[in-house]
Amino acid sequence: MTPNVLRRITSDWVEAYLQEDDLAGLLDEVSSEQDERLVCQTWLRKTAPKRLIFRELYGDLLNQGGRGVLDVGGGLTALTRLMAERNTFELVDLLAHDDQATVDSFLARTPDLAISRTDWLDYEIKHDLDIVVANDLFPNVDQRLEMFLEKFLPRCQEVRLSLTYYNEPRSYLTRRLNGDEILCMLAWDGALTARCLAKFGAAQSQAEVDLLQRNDDSAYQNGRQVSLIAIEGYRRD
Repeated sequence: MTPNVLRRITSDWVEAYLQEDDLAGLLDEVSSEQDERLVCQTWLRKTAPKRLIFRELYGDLLNQGGRGVLDVGGGLTALTRLMAERNTFELVDLLAHDDQATVDSFLARTPDLAISRTDWLDYEIKHDLDIVVANDLFPNVDQRLEMFLEKFLPRCQEVRLSLTYYNEPRSYLTRRLNGDEILCMLAWDGALTARCLAKFGAAQSQAEVDLLQRNDDSAYQNGRQVSLIAIEGYRRD
């Protein structure tokens, strides 16, 4: 990915991608019957925008390889195995989607994958990295985007993000895991996302701010907006 170039996922881009849908073909090539039980693989199979986003974020890691990669919250798919075979690849993920038997089966068939089953905030960075990827995590699922960038940008060459947000008010009722409270969480919009990115030298132009605030041509039926960006890290060899 080209650093600091913001791109927004649109239905037109998805339609153009589907002319070949190369990621679906790669899934057919490398997947086993057991892989099809993985929740993230099911989502990837069913959702064309997710396949487009996956190709943009991970395409070079699937093809050329040879990089030191930390994948934060990326889940388990057959393509995770392929990237682990071709890169020095570690996954940091709570693995909330798959049951333990499914996870154990996948890991037994994926010996090259290093995995830390923890919150990324508690993860200890053991060495400098080439690339850190967070796909469909910030800021909709996890609103700690600023803390994430503060933690990882100093230790890598590049952070790649797919950012999910809503430009119409959207909120969630959720229960605290460590308490008896019900919380109402308001999803981030493009303006708030832009303000956070600007602190790290990204999405600073008015054109980029405007792009993040557009609410037309969503690639998803629920109106979510997704933008991709790679932010240059502070690591220098």
